[in-house]
Amino acid sequence: MTKYRHVLAIAMGIITASHAGWLWAEWPQLQGSPQRSGNVPAETLEAPLGLRAAIPCSDAILASPVIADGKIFVVDAAGVVWAIDAQSLQVLWKFATPGGAGNCNNVAAPAVLGNYLHVGTMAGYYFVFDTDSGEVVTRIDCGEPIFSAPAVGEERVYFATLGARVYAVEPQGQVAWTWDFVKEVVGFDGDRWSGADWVAFRGDRVTWKDHFVCSRDICLLERTIVMPAGGRTVFLDDSGANPELRAVGTIPSFAGSEYPATFGQSADDEGRVYVQWHRRDNAGRVEVLKLVDDEVQADFVAGTETSIERAGLLSFAAVSVRGNDVYRVRPEQGMGLCRHTRGTEQPQVLAAAGGISPPVLTRDRVLYGGLDGKLYSVPLGETGETTTFATAFGAPISAPLAVDDGRVYVGCEDGYLYILDATGQAPLPEQDLQLTEIRSPLRGKYADEKYDWYTNYGDFSGTNANDQGLVPPLRMRWAQRLAGTVKHLPVCGGGRMYMHTAEGQIIAVEQDTGRLLWRRYWPDVYLSFTSPLYYQGKLIVPQAGIRRSQMRCLDAATGELQWEVPFTGSPSWSRQFPPVVQDNVVIYASGSGEYAAQGTEKPFIFRGEPVEREGREVMSWIYSNDNPYYPRDHRPRIWAWDLNSGEVLWEKDFSEYGRGGNDCGICLHEGKLFYSV
Repeated sequence: MTKYRHVLAIAMGIITASHAGWLWAEWPQLQGSPQRSGNVPAETLEAPLGLRAAIPCSDAILASPVIADGKIFVVDAAGVVWAIDAQSLQVLWKFATPGGAGNCNNVAAPAVLGNYLHVGTMAGYYFVFDTDSGEVVTRIDCGEPIFSAPAVGEERVYFATLGARVYAVEPQGQVAWTWDFVKEVVGFDGDRWSGADWVAFRGDRVTWKDHFVCSRDICLLERTIVMPAGGRTVFLDDSGANPELRAVGTIPSFAGSEYPATFGQSADDEGRVYVQWHRRDNAGRVEVLKLVDDEVQADFVAGTETSIERAGLLSFAAVSVRGNDVYRVRPEQGMGLCRHTRGTEQPQVLAAAGGISPPVLTRDRVLYGGLDGKLYSVPLGETGETTTFATAFGAPISAPLAVDDGRVYVGCEDGYLYILDATGQAPLPEQDLQLTEIRSPLRGKYADEKYDWYTNYGDFSGTNANDQGLVPPLRMRWAQRLAGTVKHLPVCGGGRMYMHTAEGQIIAVEQDTGRLLWRRYWPDVYLSFTSPLYYQGKLIVPQAGIRRSQMRCLDAATGELQWEVPFTGSPSWSRQFPPVVQDNVVIYASGSGEYAAQGTEKPFIFRGEPVEREGREVMSWIYSNDNPYYPRDHRPRIWAWDLNSGEVLWEKDFSEYGRGGNDCGICLHEGKLFYSV
């Protein structure tokens, strides 16, 4: 691809200096192009790939690297910019962007135009660097975080802030114009981060109609910026001196009609924009929007629909597109990478392993990073074998990949940038970079462990009460991008905050800053709306699924698994609670029985039509929360395990009193266990 671009630039002869710089750039921006399509048919890769080098950074790598003019550029989660010589693989220069401890979880990939590197940070600063020297050419204080990677056009670079402000800047960083979604579309002129200003504006609380954030990546169709903001899709033209709003697209009604959350956006060469969206309780699909005569036409990719009564989990990444084929990853074992072909209803599964890193399409292979810490290289045709490369410590690969001239660049949450090619034989790194250590500990009166919100309901008595000294008005302390859905309160302990996504990720962050400490993923978790429990340095999480359910105990500081044991039943809507602990005994309540995405009788489902299953009584995995009817095999159960080993100490079956068991509650008071079902 590089040689082809060089010859093209010479043959044209009349190309401008800045545009020539763009052509010389091998992978100048996220997913290789401003459309974010991930489609690079000129790239060829041999299989298998070996390690050429592993370059340590200062924190996890959550953003895609870029490659330009013989240099590799990557921004780690701490906002440190690294420039690496592509031949020697030595660091040429680095720059720590300002913002202190709060400048963490940087997810915006850098971009290159000409001799200038563009970088947006979580601290709200936008930098332009000289690619050779690392000198800061321009610094823009945007006043709010930047989650979205810059998109490089022919003459300008475009970026958007979390607050949905769009900037058009020249190659050296001079601001050509700005545009504000909140002012122009929502009609709000106050401080968008002030609850008091919103109450004054609305006269009441805000609703889904006031949603405005841009937490995912913009894309570019020639001179049209496409921004996901507030559950809508904005088409904004660069008319030169000023922006021009073309249209604001909305997602049609499907499992509701409110503005949804956008989890990924990309476009193809025909001007179609693909939006992976979510509207409550696993409902979503990939919408296809196209601007025709300033009107947004909508369609969707068949086979991407998900909901509580359909089998399958949401995707949290942008799709990649080649011709009539759409490639999509999701954090679901067995459906990790799928190909959706226009005109067909069902997808083709290409790889089983779950992922949240968008695919890259080379000539013959599709690549993606797995939540299991492996790079997957999958043949596009009928021949060839899937190959994998396992990173050193098993940390997830959530950052998008970069591919150039037979090399693959993999940023990993273990803090290493892995560079792979067909001849690489370097050993894996052995040094753990200790990224799980807290860098910004809690301080002050409320840092004492007695103020920890360690379980979903505040304490083992379920009081939902804990003095935190909160006095309104409150302000946003930090925000981060989450590639999952959560239906419980986060829990805190040891200076960390813990979340469990319904799709199976367990995540620990610094309570003070939100900085990612570790992420763990187990397959076969399915719409498990369950909360973790923090107790004496351990994190105990019920992870439920239709295929199997496991109670897992992790080291809260590192995420390392200490023990796991099976349990039964579905958490459904109402059993977010984790276990309770008394005298080193872990106690949990659940049901039993057989489940499917859709049940066999009207009393066993939430909505839709029942599915007959050879005369068996099968419950929907998610059913109505006021349901009085249960299949015969549903037994109310209480489990007790040893805190340190996971050994089963005792189990109680209450089926003599009736069926059910999933809609239940437990709490402790004065050494007694109270159970309702």
